Amino acid sequence: MSLGWDAGWEAARRARDGDGALVPVRIAAEHRGAYHGLDAGGALAWVELPGVAFHRAADKRELPTVGDWVLVERWADAVAERGAAVVRELLPRRSLLVRKAAGEATAPQPLAANVDVGIVMTSANADLVPARLDRYVGLLRDGGIEPVIVVSKIDLASDVDGVLAAARAVHPDVLAASVVTGAGVDAIRARVGPDRTCVLLGSSGVGKSTLLNAVAGTAQDTRDIRADERGRHTTTRRELFVAGDGSLWIDTPGMRELAQYIDEDEEEAAFDDITELAASCRFRDCQHRDEPGCAVRDAVAPQRLASFHKLAAERAATVKKITEAPRKRKPKPPPSE
Repeated sequence: MSLGWDAGWEAARRARDGDGALVPVRIAAEHRGAYHGLDAGGALAWVELPGVAFHRAADKRELPTVGDWVLVERWADAVAERGAAVVRELLPRRSLLVRKAAGEATAPQPLAANVDVGIVMTSANADLVPARLDRYVGLLRDGGIEPVIVVSKIDLASDVDGVLAAARAVHPDVLAASVVTGAGVDAIRARVGPDRTCVLLGSSGVGKSTLLNAVAGTAQDTRDIRADERGRHTTTRRELFVAGDGSLWIDTPGMRELAQYIDEDEEEAAFDDITELAASCRFRDCQHRDEPGCAVRDAVAPQRLASFHKLAAERAATVKKITEAPRKRKPKPPPSE
């Protein structure tokens, strides 16, 4: 099989479906109450969950999302457009990208599952905001996904070296790209490779869909840069695409609201460099502000330390809300026909 299927997934399938009666399908797109699934032969068809699955789920993390592997029945009928296949099993995930749902106090919103590489895109001409990059990198690390920053539209930058230095201050793994000149496209494609899955993240208009067209040969709608040199939002949903070399790419809409969803017992992974330095602080509970003997304050760039303090405050507030919440929010079932 392809789509990233390997011996590990096969073992997981056999544990859930020993007689092989169900068909492994990867979720390619999520719609309201239903999904598009993709099989190894490239067939695309509708799949849906039984209504009871929505009622049993504690939150949306227990429901399929783009990138998940599910086991379905009636797949042949779905491919023949005789109804939808039915999801019977959700295979255990290897990674999960999740944020706090926009406008919600504590509800988690899964974005993509079973992702190997996460590309955080920022535009060289007007978009590079280190604090925002920190948030994206933090989301990826919390989800167990390898982050890479891609600075797009470098053909529009007057100081390429300065822009790249600002990105590397957030995360050292940075690639520069321009779809106009072709710079960096091959390097980005090689970073993913056959049977590996990459999710593209970034604000609206940074060029995610344009880059996807270049590296994966898709035909995503794109729009010209506006007069103020900002791109325009085109992607409206998360969707998985398969490139000619067998690599898999998940495009995502730009996120206007970006916050981590944090379980009470989760550890912070986004600032592991600060965590390592903190081990040498004089005080175990050092907050890296005005305490004497702080090993972090003078070793970390002020902007990055400010992002650390801001996200730490958000984590504490989120944990408090989760702890004090009277009950978990249930996902909404699909609308009745």
